[in-house]
Amino acid sequence: MIRRNDPLALMAIAMCTAAGAFLVVTPSRIVDTQQLLLMVLTPLGTCVLLMYLAGPAAFVAVTHTHVVVGNPLVRYSVPRSLVDGVRLDGFDIELRVSGHPPVPIAALTPSVGGHHRVHPGGYQTRLNKIAALLDHTPATPVAGTMVRRYRYAHLGLLTVDVLALVGMVLYIRTETLA
Repeated sequence: MIRRNDPLALMAIAMCTAAGAFLVVTPSRIVDTQQLLLMVLTPLGTCVLLMYLAGPAAFVAVTHTHVVVGNPLVRYSVPRSLVDGVRLDGFDIELRVSGHPPVPIAALTPSVGGHHRVHPGGYQTRLNKIAALLDHTPATPVAGTMVRRYRYAHLGLLTVDVLALVGMVLYIRTETLA
């Protein structure tokens, strides 16, 4: 399995999680606890969620029967018999699937701050990683078709986050009007 471990995304997740934990542990020293927690923890949670989606949420896994591409919001499960290879299209790395449009592999493209962001050699190295993974994992032919599913847990987290942000704005608005 290859997971997108973007250093900036992981660092932002660690920093925002630590700041949120600090604020939760020390509310007794804060004068207006509810409003401050709401105004700080909601944006910190948003930052952690977005950095998670931009970083480690993307993965690609090769099994004996399938290639599973987990992009942040959509997961593809492709039988090994349908895989035509991997190609580099500009700065996108895609899985070629016979009879279907190519599947973008988000785990191999940098998101927030990859050190090979513009350098084409870095993309070639990433392309070689997935090609080696496909070559070294023995394939068992399986009949079937490509399955595309939404990652409902990630969509649910985004929905909860948007509702929390809207709730924060409405709370602040009613507090300032009162």
